[in-house]
Amino acid sequence: MSAAGRPILDPATGRDVTRLPDTGAPGVADAVARADAAFRGVWSDTSPAGRSGLLRELGNLLREDRDELAALERQGAGKPTARALGEVDFAARVVDWFAAAARYPVGETHPSGPGMRTYTDRVPVGVCAAIAPNNYPLLLAVWKIAAALAYGNTVVVKPAPETPFSTRRFVDRAAAVLPEGVLTAVYGGAETGRVLCDHPAVGMVSFTGSTAAGREVARRCADGLRPVSLELGGKSPVVVFRDADLDAAARAVVTGFTGNTGQMCVAGTRLIVDRAVHTEFVGRVAELAAALRVGPPQDPGTDLGPLISRAAADRAADVVEEAVAGGAKVILPPGSSAVLHDLDGGFYVNPVIVDGAPADGRAWREELFAPVLSVVPFDTDAEALALAHDTAYGLSASVWTSDADRVERFGRALRAGMVWVNTWGDTEESVSVSGIGQSGYGRELGIHAVEGYTRPRAVWVAHRPGR
Repeated sequence: MSAAGRPILDPATGRDVTRLPDTGAPGVADAVARADAAFRGVWSDTSPAGRSGLLRELGNLLREDRDELAALERQGAGKPTARALGEVDFAARVVDWFAAAARYPVGETHPSGPGMRTYTDRVPVGVCAAIAPNNYPLLLAVWKIAAALAYGNTVVVKPAPETPFSTRRFVDRAAAVLPEGVLTAVYGGAETGRVLCDHPAVGMVSFTGSTAAGREVARRCADGLRPVSLELGGKSPVVVFRDADLDAAARAVVTGFTGNTGQMCVAGTRLIVDRAVHTEFVGRVAELAAALRVGPPQDPGTDLGPLISRAAADRAADVVEEAVAGGAKVILPPGSSAVLHDLDGGFYVNPVIVDGAPADGRAWREELFAPVLSVVPFDTDAEALALAHDTAYGLSASVWTSDADRVERFGRALRAGMVWVNTWGDTEESVSVSGIGQSGYGRELGIHAVEGYTRPRAVWVAHRPGR
């Protein structure tokens, strides 16, 4: 990185948009100090009703700035306009939900003897470090910010180094609503994140990103006994039985591996399909995927924008080439001969189906963050379940069948934090989500988010009877 700052690229063209200096250790320390002072001062004196009202104002800001924020998401993350607008809308709904949650009752009163009152409650952790990824820059930052603020914490947010624009705009606008220091931002890569995680005044860290980076966050926070919430990677299975609604399942599979150009931790990138319908079903999926348009994000007809970087696009091509060498059949859109899609210097890839993916290959085993679907057939229910669990991840899973008994068995047996039956991808701001295994721990959204952003207390109050 040059002294002028880190280059921020437009993934649709590969060209520099601007340069943004990384926040150094003094800047991180200043942001945390401001957040800590705000937590101990004005924010601790702000009632739940007051926090709720301020969060509603933030939700209104998101709606007022909807078009501008979507344009920044398009420029920084390469998102097609319709998708970017939808994510801003979702972010606003999340803020609204936590504005209400700020006033929900917490704690319990316990039976006590004469002269004693015993109760439990929850208290904020203090300064929360919110580290957001590059695939949903604004949305996932807002998930963390809204929950932390609702429960009485202050926040220092660090967006991914590739995608700072929308979060920076939101933080700047929030300064007109929130007291000084309640929400601040720092910018940069891994080193900025390390300094933030190590700061002794940080009360907890909420991180979304790769499993490898999540491990480092957990290790660093362990030294200070600092709690963490980790939303990490996935390699999610979609299991399709012969008795499923195959048309609906095919549409869901295509959405599951191509949505956000495959850059989703919950992406359904492992298709496990009943051998009896394997050929037919893969053909349906290929036909639907081929109809998707890869193109510039600003074009209203674009379905798949670019990946976040040249390295991500090259990696997808390398993994597919490796799968071919391992004996897999690769299905590309008609007229395409390569994974990389040549367009205006951007980081574009075609949707790819790897049929018969080698069990030990990266296409089957690794999270790729690209629209690459690996397919393996099965013969029995037991084999389907074993294939679904043939991964260290456990973020999400989907099963498609019309057999009610199988619905119950697979719904109970699948080891994933999110399980979808005859559907895929449903997410609501009121439902808490998390991962299992290498996909992390901690809860985002919904009523259980309070568990990560607060700590429980037990309180005994002695008093004299009759007074």
